[in-house]
Amino acid sequence: MASNPIPVQAGKYACILYDSTFKVVVVNRSQPELVRQIIELLIPGKHISSLTFLDKEQNGLVVSEKKTNFDLLCRDDQTGEEFIVEMQFGEQRTYRERMLSYATYPIRRQLAEKINRRLSGEDIDKMDYSLRPVYVLSFLNFALPHENEHALAENGLISSYSIRNARNGELMTDALHFIYVEMGRLPYEANEEAKCKSLLEKFIFSLKYMHQMTAPPESFTEDILRLLYHATELGTMNIKQREEYEEKMRNELDISLEKRFVAEKSRAEGLAEGRAEGREDALLETAQKLKAMGISSEQIKEATGIDL
Repeated sequence: MASNPIPVQAGKYACILYDSTFKVVVVNRSQPELVRQIIELLIPGKHISSLTFLDKEQNGLVVSEKKTNFDLLCRDDQTGEEFIVEMQFGEQRTYRERMLSYATYPIRRQLAEKINRRLSGEDIDKMDYSLRPVYVLSFLNFALPHENEHALAENGLISSYSIRNARNGELMTDALHFIYVEMGRLPYEANEEAKCKSLLEKFIFSLKYMHQMTAPPESFTEDILRLLYHATELGTMNIKQREEYEEKMRNELDISLEKRFVAEKSRAEGLAEGRAEGREDALLETAQKLKAMGISSEQIKEATGIDL
């Protein structure tokens, strides 16, 4: 599994590639318009009048089950549709399965609400299993593995999933959707902002590189980008938000450095072990050749240390 380079703060904007800093700076209650525009950018044709931010900490099915803390959970006030938004910096082999498990929380809560209403006397003669759509939106600082490029949207940066018929693609239910923004597929380096052609490319470019910038690129004038750069500018943060961001950033860097140290140590130990095994194999091969030449076992042991 490839490791992503550790982002270093070099400009005047926050690094939001980590889930902890993404939560503090971007997807929070103080940025409802930015969150709304992010959702509309990722779901073509979606129009949201207003959002309600829900409790991001979700309880499990049983008391002993670990609680899950989303980066963001919000609801469209008009349609009741719910949106989970996640940022993932490092590659994770089971990330899609993890997001599937996350999606079960709002679904279970919707059904629990119906059951509670039924128990309280509403709709006592039937159980309504209809569900409001749940969208899981993920920003990934890597590329997911796919069978072929046809799994990606025309922009080559997003893969989307829903529950459909395996033969003809018929939608089984509109209740569950997964959208993965694979930022690792953006083909531009930090100094190639002029190559960005679409708003989506500009947005992803900003997420990846804004922590290295001292100003937004001149052509990045769209409203969602203006909101994003304003929200992430370190100088505009209040004291509490700035302190929380810096604490999260220190923690993430410590974790990243520790992981890198452990990985490099493991590689070094593996190489050393491999070299030792290679020497032993070479000595054994030499001892066997000496024996075939009629050299005594005592002499072979004295020369190679191997007792044949």
